[in-house]
Amino acid sequence: MIIQKKYSGITVPVLTPVLEDETVDEQGYRTLIKYLLDNGVHGVFACGTLGETMALTQAERDRAIRIAADVCKGKAKVFAGVMDTSTKRVIENIKRIADCGCDAAVITPVFYDRHTSQGEIIRLFEDVAKEVDIDLVAYNIPSFVVEKIEPATVSALADIDGVKAYKDSAANFNDTVKVCNALADREDFSVLNGTPVQYMPSALLGCDGCVPGMASMYPKVFVEAYKASLTGDVELMRKFNKLICLAGSVYASAKNGTAAVKYAVSTMGFMSERVLRPQDGVNPQEAEKIHKQMALCAETFQAEGVESVL
Repeated sequence: MIIQKKYSGITVPVLTPVLEDETVDEQGYRTLIKYLLDNGVHGVFACGTLGETMALTQAERDRAIRIAADVCKGKAKVFAGVMDTSTKRVIENIKRIADCGCDAAVITPVFYDRHTSQGEIIRLFEDVAKEVDIDLVAYNIPSFVVEKIEPATVSALADIDGVKAYKDSAANFNDTVKVCNALADREDFSVLNGTPVQYMPSALLGCDGCVPGMASMYPKVFVEAYKASLTGDVELMRKFNKLICLAGSVYASAKNGTAAVKYAVSTMGFMSERVLRPQDGVNPQEAEKIHKQMALCAETFQAEGVESVL
């Protein structure tokens, strides 16, 4: 029996459109989030990795989170990216946005640090949970923060009051299997896959949803993939696995995946492709490749009877 938990379905790590002065483009941001909601997504992750959270100033990060909470109020869950370099800084980040109506705060292991044990990660979540009154999501993304969250540590975090979900962006399927085997049956804890190409296989193991970067461009495809995951129909899930992998080819069309997704979404006309300095944007050769992949996606989605948007 499939249990739809508090945090399940498609949670989009939403892009952060910015103006020339690198402040949040509020109009573009609101339009993007409304587009996602109109296409049925279940949640929005504001200021995640794809949202360039650590490149924004602190004031603009807080502002983006507040805007997302305002747009999504009563319509979808809102995750707030509050990751930082120490326990105290994470707690302060949460307290600054505590009144805005977000559902959960997303925390990675602290970074720019010399890690010596998984105990540091457990201690981080224990200390934060004592100081704040908001659900916490453990975010495993070692490619950005160096330290990974081991499967046994995920199980320990799940036993901490207030820690309600795990976002798995480590791209290590062996570890994903271990986490799903240990925690998928817990009604009070959600496992969310942040590596989209692994989403359908992990859904068969009880994974509760996905946090896919390309959902900013193709939200409907991922929402339909989630519906397919609830059926247990393996052939249908294989079909959506192929479509998800194809959507990911847009992300992979530029050296900077964030720039690629921003460029793709900018073609819809409501936000700029601008990335925060000093990142590389999309060059002309990459732009040409993105357009080719987008055309292939549109053709394939239509042929498979899957609308890319409403």
